[in-house]
Order: sequence, then structure tokens, then C-alpha cells
Amino acid sequence: MIKEIRFSNFRNLNGTYSFDKKINIVVGKNSSGKSNLLDGIKLAFNSLIGNYSPIVLSDFTNSDDNNNIEIEVLLHEDAIPSLLYFDSTKYQTCGFKVIIRRTESGKYIKHVRHLSGGQIDLEIAREDSKLPKIHEIPLQRIEDILTSGFTFGITQFIESEEKYRDVIRDSKLEIKKQIEKKEVEFTKLCNKFNQKLRIELSNPKLGNEKLYLVDGDKEHNLKIGSGYKSVANILLNSINDEFNIIIIDEMENHLHPSLIRSLIREMRNIPNIQVITTTHSPVVINEMFLSELIDISGVRLSQIQDDPKSSIKKKLNRFLHPGRNELIFADNIVLVEGYTEEILLKNFLLSNNKNWTIINVGGVMFEPYILLAKLLQKKLVVVSDNDKTLSESKSKSARFINLEQICGDNNVRIIEVDNTMESDLYCNNFIDSRFEDLLSTHQVFTDVKIAKPKQKTTIVDRMIELDIDLSDWHVIKGITDEFENN
Repeated sequence: MIKEIRFSNFRNLNGTYSFDKKINIVVGKNSSGKSNLLDGIKLAFNSLIGNYSPIVLSDFTNSDDNNNIEIEVLLHEDAIPSLLYFDSTKYQTCGFKVIIRRTESGKYIKHVRHLSGGQIDLEIAREDSKLPKIHEIPLQRIEDILTSGFTFGITQFIESEEKYRDVIRDSKLEIKKQIEKKEVEFTKLCNKFNQKLRIELSNPKLGNEKLYLVDGDKEHNLKIGSGYKSVANILLNSINDEFNIIIIDEMENHLHPSLIRSLIREMRNIPNIQVITTTHSPVVINEMFLSELIDISGVRLSQIQDDPKSSIKKKLNRFLHPGRNELIFADNIVLVEGYTEEILLKNFLLSNNKNWTIINVGGVMFEPYILLAKLLQKKLVVVSDNDKTLSESKSKSARFINLEQICGDNNVRIIEVDNTMESDLYCNNFIDSRFEDLLSTHQVFTDVKIAKPKQKTTIVDRMIELDIDLSDWHVIKGITDEFENN
């Protein structure tokens, strides 16, 4: 359905976003504009469909309404036939744009045009059978939808209590009519989530979820968790023959990790939907492919520099598990080789209130994470052993030299650890005689101490128990200099 959307002068958004996958996950820091992005998508389609969407001064970038808001939506060629047109190159294009401007009276009006600027016959477009439905999860209450943008409640602009009751009654009947069509399929889907839920059709009630669910004779309007209500909303708005665009702000809200995984996998199998959601959850990221991830800056993570020989994308798709995909959300990232380095540095940053994110790459596979951090313009430091005792001349290993080259090419600081972490700490007097039972002398280089087999974690545990101050360790000083002094 949606291929890409371009924003101009809408809140803090000025750029283009690609949404050409079935499921599209938007990531970014708090207050970076993820919710604004979803609001912009709703605004564009509501303007096309004819649904009410209020505009206020703060919707304009820097609250400056001297410049128009423009939202351009490029669709797949067969998405909405009534929006097809031939562009200047005689290429058939499908899409529309919304222009919002301030009138001389100070009011805001919306114009819906082809991407070329040509007129769209909105009466024909709004009758198009392929016009998608936009569903926001969680669903709003009827009262919220009707009063959006107003400062008074529904009862204040309906003439009488009788007419208010008529609105509520008619709404319930409409909800019931729509749900009856979905009941059987909904029940089948819920069974996939190990929930034997069905829909109570006798008296659907208005509420935050528009309806209440029951399990057998037990009504669950108070007992069923918010997570399953969210899942029910998503499924109920996906079960029809129309095309549905599902918009979810932070899909992990109220959902257990196992439920998130099941929901994402099931959504992939539902026809006629496109999902656009934001997340702060590494669990969500772990279920996605790089091609489905979009940074709020507009970068799609699949744009990462790749080389068939090194298989960067393949490695990230395979190994970007919840611990490592924190890189996507974090600032001030420190890449380390293994668990002992991770434990030691995390203990230091927690004890010293440092805003660092320690990511263990699980061995020596640094390159994919370096390139991903570069793509997302993250501050990054790499900490790695030089493994000098692997060489007869005690020189840097070929692996480390190659890593230095990768870091240099990408303008990333690398901090060299002498041989191994334990060797370096011993050489710099942070490990002393209290650790003799955990260390051994290297069999070739007698001036080098190394950890005894299976004692690396024990060494770190003892350092933490002894509260050894690492503030003057060159590794800590190098990280501090990179993140706090630059």
C-alpha cells in the first residue's frame, strides 16, 4: 500500500520515510518524533477519506504557520485506482498530497492533490473500494472521536439527552453488526494465542476498547488484561476484505514478550494489512528483519553498507538479538568482545552514573555493529584485545589490525587492550596478589599473566566484591574522553 511518505513543515518532521513492507517498525529516542510520524500518516489519510482531523498552530514546525504543511504519500501502483495519474515522465504513479495552509481569517484549510499538484475528484476517490481503513491501536472511545479538537463534550453539542442516547444506541448497533461478521474468524485467531475468547454480541458496550470480551459465561470487561485487549483490537480491525492500515504507538505496551512474538508472526499471515508501529522494545526488534526497521531520521536499516564477502546484513539479521539490538536505541555505545568485559564495564557505569550502553558482540564480530552505528550516526567506541601472545613477536594479531582498519575507515575510536583484559588489568596494577589463585603465567611469555581456565568471570566477580576503582584504567579514561570531552 504505502511506499513512502514525505513531510514538510509538520511538527519536527521534514524528510522522507519508506514504508513499503507489510510490517514497518519505527525506532528512535524519546521525543524524536515517532508519534508525530504516526499522527502525520493519520492526518494525511483522514484528509483524503474526509474524516475530521483538527489542525492547531503547534502542528507547524516551530509553530510557524507562514509556511504550509505538506504531506506527500506515494502508494504502490495498484493501491487506489482513483489516485492513479501520469507524471511528467509519462510514468503511471499512484499517490496524493495534503497541503494545509492558514487563511487570511486565521483558519486552517486542507487541500488534497495528486503528487503532481493536479486536482483529485474526492467524491470519486472516497467511493473507491480500495480506499484503506486507518485503525489506531488502542482504539479511541466514541466520545473521544466525536469531540477530537473540541473543548466541550458530546452532550454539549447534541440537542437533547434523547438524541445523545440515540447516538450511543446506534453506535452499539453498528458495532454489533460489524462484529457479527468477524466472530468466527476472531475466535480462531484468539485460539492461536492460547486464549479461548469470544465476543459478547448481546450487548456490546462502549468503552476504551469499544467492546468487551467474555470467556464462557464469565465477562472479562474488568479481568482481561490490557495486552489481550490490544491484541483483540488489532485482530478485529484486520478481519475483513478491505485493505487496513494498522497504526500502533509502542506496540509493546501491555504485551508480554511471548505475546509480542506471537502477534508479529500472526500479523505477517493476515492479508490486506499494512502495519506501521513505533517501539522502544528490543524484543520487537528481535522479531524483525533489517528491511522492516526505520530510524526516525528516515534511514531504513537495510541501507547499511554491505559486502557479499562479509555478509553484513545476513549477520545482523541473524545475530541482532535483544542484547545487541539495544544499539538501535542507545547513545554512547561501547562494543566489547565478551561477557567479562560487559559485566565489568556495566558495573563501572552503574556505580558512576555514566550514560553509556555496553554491548557484547559475542566474540570478535565487530564490523556489522560498527557499520550499523555509523548508518544511524551513533557515538561509538570499540574495546578489543590485541591478542599479542598469539604471535611469536608479541605483535598485534591480524584480526586486531583488521579491526583497526575498519574503525579507521569509519572514524570510530578503538581502545586497545594489551593481550587480554586480565593481562591488561594485571599489567596496570588493578589486579594484584589477591588474584594469584585465579591467574597463571603465560607458558611462552613469562611477563604476561592470563586467567586460568574458566576463571575469567570469577576474576570480574572478585573485582566487583573488592570494589576496585577503575577510574584511572586507560580503557575507562578513553571511553570517558570520547563521550564526555568531545
